[in-house]
Amino acid sequence: MQDQTEMLATALPHYRTGEIPDEVRMVAKSSLLDWIGVSLAAAHSDPMRGLRDVLNPAAVPGNATLIGGGSTSPMLAARLNGTAGHVLDFDDVLSSFGHPTVPVLPAALALAEVHGASGDALLRAFIGGIETESRVSDMVGARHYEVGFHSTATLGIFGAAAASAMLLGLDHEQTVTTLSLASISSSGLKSAFGSWGKSLQVGHAAAEGLIAAQLAQAGATGPGTRLDGTQGYLRTHRVPGDPTIVADQLAAPSDDWRTLGMLFKYHASCYGTHSSIESLRRLRGEAGDADVRAIRLGVSSRHIGMCDQTNARTELQGKFSLAFTSGLAWVRGSAGEADFHPSSMSDAQVQDMAARVQVLEDPARPFSTTEVEVELNDGRTLTSAIDMTIPAPMSELQDQWGRLEQKFRSLTEPLLEVAVVDALVDAVRNVDDLGSATELTAALAAAGAALTPSH
Repeated sequence: MQDQTEMLATALPHYRTGEIPDEVRMVAKSSLLDWIGVSLAAAHSDPMRGLRDVLNPAAVPGNATLIGGGSTSPMLAARLNGTAGHVLDFDDVLSSFGHPTVPVLPAALALAEVHGASGDALLRAFIGGIETESRVSDMVGARHYEVGFHSTATLGIFGAAAASAMLLGLDHEQTVTTLSLASISSSGLKSAFGSWGKSLQVGHAAAEGLIAAQLAQAGATGPGTRLDGTQGYLRTHRVPGDPTIVADQLAAPSDDWRTLGMLFKYHASCYGTHSSIESLRRLRGEAGDADVRAIRLGVSSRHIGMCDQTNARTELQGKFSLAFTSGLAWVRGSAGEADFHPSSMSDAQVQDMAARVQVLEDPARPFSTTEVEVELNDGRTLTSAIDMTIPAPMSELQDQWGRLEQKFRSLTEPLLEVAVVDALVDAVRNVDDLGSATELTAALAAAGAALTPSH
């Protein structure tokens, strides 16, 4: 009988050559467009300047395109581009996992480019990586995240490894080795939230997943216990008592495509803040001219330690603060990237409103929905609870693309000529028809070259 690592590896040939529904492809393209937009917007941020200064990618020859300009080795491109995609914390989400695209796509894109893979092969590898990391998430259970692991990094490395194995054409045993090697490089802690560390550990996952596949191709051996053996990954990273996964859930999907559960961010903050932001944006219209006495947020235990930072003063702290994002939502009616500019962080009105927010933990409350109460000085109390974990139905995927294209343009058009932005949108929309992924990376390279380092 195959162990769980072998079952994950057995599923990958289906993603490489089997039928992938059009709606799954559509969501994957949406994620690709979204990732490029948030990455370009962060290309010359402080974390990226610091990482480039330390790694000096220009000194390492290679043909893998870097977000923000230049090229380097696939490993460094995966690390740098993986970090860039998470700096703004504006990238997509799977509610049971974390941020699925950002550890996978940078590794897949780097290898697809340097090995001349088709656009379809790139898209398939990306989807295979998403499906794999989601199933590893099932294997470790929900409390892996709750005890302090940053699952986007700790589990995303398996998505990066799977996508890389697909693009390198590894056989079954090499793929098993790839996943086993990835398990020993898995790392990431929630204690990094609100700092550079959160995005740096995601870049690490992208790079190490890629390296695991390259090492397996070169003949490396991995832990004999694999993921589910004695002293293996599941024994050390899974909290005892979490439900065990059934074997059928690790197989290639027939109808259980995890990619279809993708959620997209339209606010530039931790996804745990989005339910309260949406409720407050709606309730502020009902309040009229009445002043706010208090805002009470009933949140799940998962929110605590994730996005409950108080007295936020920096951009990254603000993005992980229910209080600050609630202040933004009420005072400005928005929580876009510009709302976390240093001038916003010192906005007296926003900070005053943030000080009126009370975060109340309710262990019985689901993560999906924050209960919002706004107590007004005229005696009224307004309430709302909006579920932010419902993905777009298949009938609305084109509308979702349209909204994401608007987000993409709002992030990139202030930085780039419209023609450059148009070329990127067209390349992503038609990625599975591209004879070579280099047609996409050429458009990405042109965008990077046009960005100014002062951004």
